[in-house]
Amino acid sequence: MALLSNSFLCVAAASLCTISASAHSPRADLSVLFDAPTVSEIARVRTDWATRQPEVAGYRVEASGTDAGGVRFDVVSHISEGQRHYGAVRYPRNYAAGQPYGTLVVCHGGLNGVAAEESANFLLSLPGICVDENYFLVIPSYRGEQLVTQFAGTWVSGGSPSWADRDVDDTASLLAAVQMNIPDMDQARVGAWGISRGAAVAMLLAARDDRIRRVVDLFGWTDLSLPSVQSQLDLILNQGVQPAGIGRVAYESFVFGWLNGVLSLDEARQAWIRRSPCYFANTMPPIQAHHGLQDTQIDPSHTQVLLGALSSLGLGPPDVEGFFYPNGAHGINSLVGLGDRVEPYLCALEDGPRAYCGPMAPHALGLYAGADYRGSSSITRNDFELRANNCRPNTVGLVFVSSNTAYVPAGAGFLCVGAGSQRLGAGLIDAAGTFRMSVDLANPNPNVANFLAPGQKAFMQVVFRDVGNPMGSFNFSNGLQVLIEP
Repeated sequence: MALLSNSFLCVAAASLCTISASAHSPRADLSVLFDAPTVSEIARVRTDWATRQPEVAGYRVEASGTDAGGVRFDVVSHISEGQRHYGAVRYPRNYAAGQPYGTLVVCHGGLNGVAAEESANFLLSLPGICVDENYFLVIPSYRGEQLVTQFAGTWVSGGSPSWADRDVDDTASLLAAVQMNIPDMDQARVGAWGISRGAAVAMLLAARDDRIRRVVDLFGWTDLSLPSVQSQLDLILNQGVQPAGIGRVAYESFVFGWLNGVLSLDEARQAWIRRSPCYFANTMPPIQAHHGLQDTQIDPSHTQVLLGALSSLGLGPPDVEGFFYPNGAHGINSLVGLGDRVEPYLCALEDGPRAYCGPMAPHALGLYAGADYRGSSSITRNDFELRANNCRPNTVGLVFVSSNTAYVPAGAGFLCVGAGSQRLGAGLIDAAGTFRMSVDLANPNPNVANFLAPGQKAFMQVVFRDVGNPMGSFNFSNGLQVLIEP
């Protein structure tokens, strides 16, 4: 019962839902559909998610242009489940090739696609600390929806809409594709921002994908079994109200199919559980949530339930923050003071481990190996794992550490750790080209202990064999700067 007890407010809210969706037909009684999920049901969702790996085939840059301020935008595409999916990439305002920049995945709201330049307008609400100048924006359109650009027209992603389900798959695949093909994206600094339906996508992405390190949730839904959702379903089923917003998502995604025998009860329950982020709070990264108390489209109880689930896990400020706006409605302009809270929260990504060094050189398969990490750089927590993505597959990686940096041609690439470097360890690179190595910060080898002392900046780099590269027989990831914390 661990997961259910950890998310007790989420489950409690579901169990309070006793609103009948129909006074006229027993088939429309939704109480059995929205019974609180079991541990087994939640585990089955996670098992299904584990089978959905990001797809990066067929990547293309379809068009390039600039917005009204002269900032570069690209329309990019890739293949997802046999369909071509489109997205946009906004480059950092002060972009200079060869330098690492963070990434913010921007998940749009609404149910009808996204206007690329307009989706970046939230930057106008920020005070300008780091995001505009130092972060790529990755903007998915989701399957079956359009991406509208001012510089290159409209692009329509293939497939059928799958709100807050398969569009999470599309977003994960788009992120993987651009990270693989834009070497200046720092894979150690990735956050997600979402509005309304997009906030649900951002939270579910973060719960499923450990590349996401911070999330900003703007009035997203978190539990599709809440009374406010069932009230909207009651209007649709019993009073002939046209499905719209969150009611449409629930009705078209699983209620209609269940009531008409297309989906079994089990299938319908799985459909709403996997679209409800609060049941997966135990794998979410730090999150900052915002909701207007006058929001009539997505009830503030969604954010209250999410914060309760996170609190039950012992999570709170500064990693988990929630803000409610007495006069706020369903739009960011009504959330007064939003930007001054959001941007410092996102800019905290700058304080953690981050990539440095470049431009780097591709290995013989044409990819750039990017340094990454999981866990933290805290000696007390002692959960730091060094990673490097897009290395040469099926070989061995060696890690070197130093207290200073370099940028020196070596082999087929560039050495980024400075004089006095020592070998930190070694590990296997798997068939996907991912290197993983746990680093024991609490009990380091004496040869490297001085590099891993509290307050020390350690500079790490992975080197691997690069057979067949005419430039040299070995190559490197970029470097990772790690501030060792107590």
